[in-house]
Amino acid sequence: MSENDYQKIVERVSQSVAQPMIATDTGIEAAQQMGQLATQEEIEWAIVGGLAMYLYGSSRLTKDVDIIASKNLSLTPQHQLGFGGSSYTLQIGKYSVPVDWIVRNDGYQKFYRAALKEAVVLPNGLRLVTPEWLVILKFNAGRQKDLDDIVYLLREENLVDRPTVKRKVIETVGEDGWFIMLSGFRRLCDLADGRTSEPGKYYEQE
Repeated sequence: MSENDYQKIVERVSQSVAQPMIATDTGIEAAQQMGQLATQEEIEWAIVGGLAMYLYGSSRLTKDVDIIASKNLSLTPQHQLGFGGSSYTLQIGKYSVPVDWIVRNDGYQKFYRAALKEAVVLPNGLRLVTPEWLVILKFNAGRQKDLDDIVYLLREENLVDRPTVKRKVIETVGEDGWFIMLSGFRRLCDLADGRTSEPGKYYEQE
């Protein structure tokens, strides 16, 4: 291909990306600002999503900041989230940062409430869901990138305590809920541990 052909490809891909990736420090600042407001309004909150993955060591980029919370903020949202919560845009310097403020009102509400109660507070004031709860929430989301993220978390040494994942699911939704999750969770553990020859549907070995 010619240089002009490459340029056209790059331009086409750039135009197809609805929302650009955000820098991690920008995402952290957005989370801190939203968290400060939530604290003032006595709202429980914690970081999940791509920013949480970065804080646990992943290099995956993200397009927005995802925060779970006990209730909505007093801010006027851009729109409501279908599964509960609100979407905001926060201006951080010259960057517009999308923030999904997640207040689940569906069948997964119990998981999110439990994850909030056990969130850890970092020295910089950020509140972060534990690795075990991040695995559980991402398993319930079930998207390709969520499954990839779970395998990453499971592969990291001394990060996810797998028996704790089981215990938290049972405490939240009972033995039947864990039985439903068990087969898929076991396969993700096998992928993380390199105990399967299955093609990389959920994860590509490096």
